[in-house]
Amino acid sequence: MPQENTKRFALALLLLAGFVWSSAEAKENPLFDTYYTLIGIKAENARLDNYAAQLRNAPLGRAVIVVYAGSENTVRSAKARARRAVRYLVKTRGVDPSRVVWRYDAACGHEEILLYLLYPNEADPTTDTKCTLH
Repeated sequence: MPQENTKRFALALLLLAGFVWSSAEAKENPLFDTYYTLIGIKAENARLDNYAAQLRNAPLGRAVIVVYAGSENTVRSAKARARRAVRYLVKTRGVDPSRVVWRYDAACGHEEILLYLLYPNEADPTTDTKCTLH
């Protein structure tokens, strides 16, 4: 278990080093992270912790959470997972709610959440109803 924590800490440091940016530079890919909703809540919270840290390091940045459902039958649960992620960022990690939005894009055969970190002047990611971006 301590080795796993060391690996997580090293990964977090790499993520922090690789994603620190200023509002003057252009980013090639604003996608910060992506994960399937089959991961556990602890693993999801660890990813959201890293996301919140990046938002703190980018005071002008904004978070866009895009959710995909597995099927039309799981749209409701996918949306609930996205709302839970926003709630966690705002209530647990103290992210300003005006800097975080979420949206549902499509049913793609798997439930997935994409975390984007955008500059103020960057447009939101395009809607991918054909599920080709991930």
